[in-house]
Formats: sequence, structure tokens, C-alpha cells
Amino acid sequence: MADSPEPEQAVSDIYVAVNIGKAKHNITFDSAATAAAHDDDGGTSMTLSIGRDLNENIAIEGFYANHGKTTFSTSTDTIKASTMGIAAKVGTDLTDDLRAFVNVGYHSWKVDQTTDEDGTDVLYGLGIEYKLNASVAVVAGYDRFTYDTDTITDMSIGIKYRF
Repeated sequence: MADSPEPEQAVSDIYVAVNIGKAKHNITFDSAATAAAHDDDGGTSMTLSIGRDLNENIAIEGFYANHGKTTFSTSTDTIKASTMGIAAKVGTDLTDDLRAFVNVGYHSWKVDQTTDEDGTDVLYGLGIEYKLNASVAVVAGYDRFTYDTDTITDMSIGIKYRF
């Protein structure tokens, strides 16, 4: 009798991830002229995260995200946004290699503009993860970050590595 192969197992329940994406800055302005001059395309976003699986379906994740910058057609002014926070991630396996998840969390944001602003707010999102092997997965997600009365949405793709 031949030995049956051992099932593939993750190295640990701790992981890191790097995502690159497209951020959109949804900002409310007091002036109609300023709103018309606003280019809401926030450009490229980047997120670094570290997480830990608490069990088969729930993980906790800390992150830093740079949400790019917004420009105006009538001036050289820019608005840059970044945040760091923590989120709970709930997921379920769709197949052996494909997993869907939702996340909700709390983040501390900072906006650099003529006058800097900061605060804390909520975020939520959803995504999918495709496992390439026991240690590496490709991740795609959509996240919505509240920045006081404004929002930033981020569609991203990245790589996740388990130690």
C-alpha cells in the first residue's frame, strides 16, 4: 500500500499582505466651483497589512494604507490621504483554493491639504482570495473608508504570504 500524501497545511496562522489598487476620493465641497475643479481620481493606493487567523473563519488584521492624492484642474493644490487601523475579517471557503471574505474595522486617518485634518472612522469591505499554495495567495478586494463626511473607495489586488 502506498502512503497517501499529507494534506497541504499553512505554515502558520500569521500572515502579511501587500495590495496595490485604485482609490477614488469622494469629497464634499462647500463651493460648487471647487467641486467642479476636483479630480476625484485618487490615483494609486497601496496597503500593507499583517494579520492572524483566530479560527477557520475569523481573522484580525492591522494595516496601513496610502490612498493617493486628489488634484484640482484650476490649481496646483492636492489632497493626500492615508490611514492605519484594525479590522475583523470573516471568510468562508468557496472551493479548496478560493475563499470569499468581508471585513469591518476602525481606522485613524490623516488628510494632508492646505490645513491638515485627521480623525477616526469605520471601514468595511469584501473580497476574494485564491490560494496558490500553503503559504501564498492572491487577494482582490473592495474597501470603503469613511473620512469624517467624505469617503474613499479602494479596489485593489495583492499578494498574501503566510509565515
